[in-house]
Amino acid sequence: CDNIEFASDEWGIDFEGEVAVVTGDVPMGASIAEAQESIRLIMLVNDVSLRGLIPAELAKGFGFFQSKPSSAFSPVAVTPDELGDEWYENK
Repeated sequence: CDNIEFASDEWGIDFEGEVAVVTGDVPMGASIAEAQESIRLIMLVNDVSLRGLIPAELAKGFGFFQSKPSSAFSPVAVTPDELGDEWYENK
């Protein structure tokens, strides 16, 4: 596992553990049930944010550019059926 490295701690390095879902094609306007049927894989993601840069970027009205660097994904993904009873109502 590599360290997350940035040029300055003043950027406010923050991270959140999240769940990523890989889907097949989901048609525009799909119902919740149709979208759930498209779930293929589930994995973990480390979502990194640079909190010190976010306010200035959002004030410009263009969204995130430098304040949301690359995320790190788990080296393993599982299918919903591999989660057994822990995967209930697509959660």
